[in-house]
Formats: sequence, C-alpha cells, structure tokens
Amino acid sequence: MKKIKIKSAHLTRIGVLSADYVSITMDAVRPALSGVDIERVAHVYLSAYAPAELCGITDPFREATRAIQSEFPALRATYHGLFKTGGEALYTALADLSGGGNPTGDILVVGSEKMTHLTPSEVAGTLSGRENTHDGAYGATLPALGGLVTHAYLSSRGVPEQALHAVAVKNHRNGALNPKAHFQKAVTPAEVASSPLVRDPLRRLHCSPISDGAAALLLGEDGGEVAFAGWGKGTDTPLLQERRDVASFAATARASEAARAMAGIALDDINVVEIHDAFVSFELINLEALGFYEPGTAWRPLDAGDLETSGRRAVNPSGGMKARGHPIGATALTAGVEMLEQLTGRAGARQHRGARAGMIQSVGGVSNESYVFIVDQT
Repeated sequence: MKKIKIKSAHLTRIGVLSADYVSITMDAVRPALSGVDIERVAHVYLSAYAPAELCGITDPFREATRAIQSEFPALRATYHGLFKTGGEALYTALADLSGGGNPTGDILVVGSEKMTHLTPSEVAGTLSGRENTHDGAYGATLPALGGLVTHAYLSSRGVPEQALHAVAVKNHRNGALNPKAHFQKAVTPAEVASSPLVRDPLRRLHCSPISDGAAALLLGEDGGEVAFAGWGKGTDTPLLQERRDVASFAATARASEAARAMAGIALDDINVVEIHDAFVSFELINLEALGFYEPGTAWRPLDAGDLETSGRRAVNPSGGMKARGHPIGATALTAGVEMLEQLTGRAGARQHRGARAGMIQSVGGVSNESYVFIVDQT
C-alpha cells in the first residue's frame, strides 16, 4: 500500500472565535493552500458536523465551496461532503487517493465547526438529536450517554475515579503548552474533583469544551516529511443496550486492527497517540481498545507517567479534545496537524523526544464509528 503524504497543513486557534462558520473554514484553507500548486489540487473534502442546525445555514456545503472558489479561482476541484467528522472525511479521502475512488491530483481535506455562539444545553440538544434519533428522542444527550459508559467502565473494570482526574490534569498540562489550544491553563486533581457534576460520575473538567475552529490537510503522493501509512474504520451499533460490553469500544478495536495491518506496524513502534477524549474516560477505554493495554489497565501507565510527553508513549500531547478543544468537524484533522509537528520535531515545549510513528483515533457518537490512522516519517 502506497503512503499518502501530508504536503501542507494548518490549524486555526481553537476556542471561542468571533468569526462565522464560513470565515473559520477559510482561515484554515487559506494558509494550507499558500505557496502550493493550486492546479494540482483536484479534490476538496469538507467536514462539519452540524453547521445547518447550529448556525442556521440553509446550505452550508454550498456556502463553503463558494467561498473557496471565490478566493481561489484557479482551483478547479471536485468538492465532496459535508462529512460529519474530520475522521470520516480523512478516511474517505485517503481511500480515494490510494486508489479506491481513483482520483488524480492532490486532495485538500478541511474540517470546521462554529458552536460557541449557542449555550451548552442548546448544543447538547442539537447534537443528541442528530447523532442518535432513538436515544435523542428520550433526551439522552451525549454527556448522558458518556456518563453511562464511564460508570460501567469504572465499576466493571475496577478503575479508580482518580484516574479520570489524572487524564484531565495531564491533558490540561499539555494544552497549556499548545498556543492553539482552547484551554491553556493547568488544573489540579482537586480542581477537577470539585468541578460541577455533569452526569455522574462525569464532572465539568472531565468533559471536552464546546469549541470553534478549523484545520486543513493537503494530501498527495509526493512531497512532505510525514505520511499516512495505514488507516482503518470500525462500526458498532449506536444503541448502548444492544452492545455486548458497554465498557469497551468494539469499533475502535476493529479500526485499529485494520490500520495496523495496512501499515505493517507493531503497537510497540507507535510512540505518539492523539486519541478521542470527548470525556476523559474515553481516553482510557480507547487506549485499551486500540490494543495498547489490557481492559481496565490503562490508568496504571498513566499513573506511572508513561503517557506524558516525557514518557514512553505520549498520549494527547496537543491537550486532546479535553484541552485543545473539540470543534467536531475538525477534530481528527487537528490531530493530524499535531502529528505533523511531533514527527518533524516542531511541537515545541510539548515535543515527545524521538517521535517516529504516531496513531490518530477519531470517533463519531459514542464510538458508533471509529477511524484510526497511522502516520510515520517518510
């Protein structure tokens, strides 16, 4: 399988932004296309989870494509989307570029989201209805479902609640070193433990923020210092009551196996991981589902410092969704930018020494779909 290289990339500031959805999108597109051969860009893949519902835009795909075409008239590309998540858009683009869809030329993948103009309850209500119409009809928001999974994980695996606090502390510490992160302030275990309860046992500082932001990756078969060597997708039923084990993510396990088989790489060779942590428990559950640790044990290397940027395997050195922020349509692509910086030694104070190969994991919903990507140096 041929590797697909990252030719250029850009990440906007993540957080509360004054710009609208289209402007945020363009703030990622513009630098990603700066200095490149526009005529070689044959396809643009766009992702945004809910711009119509969140921003009241009748046709967000049309608005975004018109803005790109207006600013880059020499760009004669075919547009694809809107995909719900950056992971879905990136996976589809890679599959197409590697021969599945038989496109020619380079591919620009752009993810963006505008969310912070609404209240958290408004966003939660909108997202729950879009993600899972069955549970959403009964008021089951994503934080509520995340709380159910977290409670099942802690109780069935014997994981201490302090492990949740430790994930938040680690990721906020990393976010404080990331100039693009939504949260750039470290927190203490006591601050996490005393933050308001969202849905037992999840507290506010256990949950990722509602964020605005965008990211873009230009992909091609030549150029670039970092490449995608493998990618995989896994699915599971969206209804928790139909799953064999609520405390594990089967979709992530399937995606990891597929990506590693394609890349021909062992887990021990992966030393940087950007992982889905919309709720801090998900970082631990996903690490186990990816195959790094046995069920219920990921908190032990966390406690030992092995998951720090100075540890054996840096997990969410960007701050993760927890601190870097979570503009849904862009999240997997923000992780792609972090991997590019880590594997080229340009991550600054959060650099993992000797970073050689990395893994990105992104999900839709409560791991209804999971995407895993492996990147390495070219």
